[in-house]
Amino acid sequence: MTRAHLADPHIVAKIRAGEEERIRPCVGVGYCIDRIYEGADALCLHNPATGREGELPHVVTPARRPGQRALVVGGGPGGLEAARVLALRGHQVTLFEAAEKLGGQLRIAAQLPRRRDLLGIVDWLASEAELAGAELRTGSYQEAETILAEAPEIVVIATGGLPDTGFLRAGEERAVTTWDLLSGQVPPGQEVLVFDDGGSHAGISAAEFAARAGSKVHYVTPERSVAPEVGGTNYPAYFKAFGEHDVTIQLNRRLRAIRSAGNRLSAELWDEYARKTTEMTLDQVVVEHGVKPLDELYFALKPLSRNQGETDLRASREGRPALPLRNPEAGFLLLRVGDAVASRNVHAALLDALRLCKDL
Repeated sequence: MTRAHLADPHIVAKIRAGEEERIRPCVGVGYCIDRIYEGADALCLHNPATGREGELPHVVTPARRPGQRALVVGGGPGGLEAARVLALRGHQVTLFEAAEKLGGQLRIAAQLPRRRDLLGIVDWLASEAELAGAELRTGSYQEAETILAEAPEIVVIATGGLPDTGFLRAGEERAVTTWDLLSGQVPPGQEVLVFDDGGSHAGISAAEFAARAGSKVHYVTPERSVAPEVGGTNYPAYFKAFGEHDVTIQLNRRLRAIRSAGNRLSAELWDEYARKTTEMTLDQVVVEHGVKPLDELYFALKPLSRNQGETDLRASREGRPALPLRNPEAGFLLLRVGDAVASRNVHAALLDALRLCKDL
């Protein structure tokens, strides 16, 4: 029950109140233990208040000025947390998600069968947001005009990002992203190179996914070790799968280009240390290079907002008002969270949302 109480320290209180269904579930990711193994503080993947009780609340209290019209664009973890917190503050919240299902990248990550419990984060956030009064609309794509037509007073951009394949010198159009593979949009090839320049779960999950589907997989990374962002409780399962399916590993290799080689592909790899180029011929090249923020809506709304889209990060960390009034005559405050800011992880998106919305 230790990890369970890190995820939700109010388990007993909720059971006593007959609210077992409201307990925030531990999804078994091991983020807390992994951080301890690295000599860091024990944080919870989807409860950013854990370990930060001096600055962030586990229980969100109503605002002094409730009832503001708040719009959240994006239904990934950051957007769902923003909707939950704003609704608990007493605001009139509507969340818009362009896809037909909530969850964003978490829904893609959960496609690896042994990581299905990640969906527990999405389910809990959505349930709690709706219970607090937020309206969650899926299949609802938004542009600046439609947002402005709602006359909002608070707008949260949580639109996430799109896979970054622009680092390649040539052959970007031939690359398959980890999103394509894990979501099932593109089936694994017979012989696959997975290039992992993220160092976290996405690249190594894609490699395991393809290997379990029967592909001959070559895992390639520019790092000096495999997925250095994956912690000690998680990497054994990946390595077990790699061993069972004969996945080969190449370190210190950077993918530079993908070219046609008859009915196959040629991947150009650069050795950072030996300063030499090698070629590999395969059927498919899968790339993981993080995401580029999907921020067009944010920049369209930025000059029209009261704070002109600015967030004072130092003030936010110190618990002071983080949205300076640069244009007091405008009608709404604008903030963005998660990968709409920069390519990061689930915990960062949730931390953004709680930290910035708890005082609005």
